[in-house]
Amino acid sequence: MVVMPFLLSFAIQLLVIRFSRNTAFCIDCSKDDKPQRFHDIPTSRAGGVGIFFASAISLCFSGMDGAYILAAASPAFFAGLYEDVRTNIPPKLRLFIMSLGAVVSIILLDTIIYDTGLFRLPLWAAVPFSVFAITGVTNAINIIDGFNGLASGVSIISLVFFIAVSLIYENYFILNVCIVSVSAITGFFVLNFPKGKIFLGDGGAYYIGFILVVISILIINRIPQVSPLFPVAVLIYPIFEVLFSIYRRKVKRSHSPLKADRIHLHSLIHMRLSKNNPKTSVYILPFVLAVDVVAFGVSTNTFALTALIFLFAAVYIFIYRHIVRFGARSF
Repeated sequence: MVVMPFLLSFAIQLLVIRFSRNTAFCIDCSKDDKPQRFHDIPTSRAGGVGIFFASAISLCFSGMDGAYILAAASPAFFAGLYEDVRTNIPPKLRLFIMSLGAVVSIILLDTIIYDTGLFRLPLWAAVPFSVFAITGVTNAINIIDGFNGLASGVSIISLVFFIAVSLIYENYFILNVCIVSVSAITGFFVLNFPKGKIFLGDGGAYYIGFILVVISILIINRIPQVSPLFPVAVLIYPIFEVLFSIYRRKVKRSHSPLKADRIHLHSLIHMRLSKNNPKTSVYILPFVLAVDVVAFGVSTNTFALTALIFLFAAVYIFIYRHIVRFGARSF
């Protein structure tokens, strides 16, 4: 079960790469109007195809809950894949489709967030909050998908710590889903980093984001020994990137929070520091790993996890402002 999703994903990625070269399927090239592009070579954005179908085949051996996860994640994946092929789905429609997947997961898997770690929510508040959280984190991986190995590397790191927790507390369903996901994503990662032979695309990013948030809620609901803030701390980098992006777009610039731009933290690190696509991920991934190591060490301590989340936010803002000021002096 560990090797099969990797081999399936890797094989499908190779087929997609060859098929895309011959047919221009999901090709991302410099002529497309995408503000977050930092490459010039036409490359397939269909990496999510291999991850999704490798996961789907493997999760068939996980019983009904595995099938339920796939059913819930499918709207996000196929909406993203359609965007990769046609690039014309309005952002609000994509959010609506993802929210439908969130509702499906709530119905089939009971992914309702009652306990936030700081307070409990009544059912009437927990359901819409859960839909909002699932939709938000689903988008979070797409937000950080800017450079070779970044989104997939962050996801692999996060899933490794989810594996550790599910193994310690002997929740073998969550463990199996995490292992399948890590294996399938790694089959993509080895072709994406460092050379960027294939990109994750919206389909892959949305699928991974959905899987991560569903696993997070399952951990909260099925492993009560772990603080509800543990998954938040593990995923704090993509979560905070979304929140900070909304703040600077809507509050600071009076722009639509759904409009893409190229002033995310990873974009600034590339433009001002690394000036190299894969090296940008090398700058960020050790920081993410360090935060997740600390989060794992205090996984049952809500107070410590709260402090870690606020510390991350402070460090993120400090680094962001420092790079912006450095750039202002340099240009």
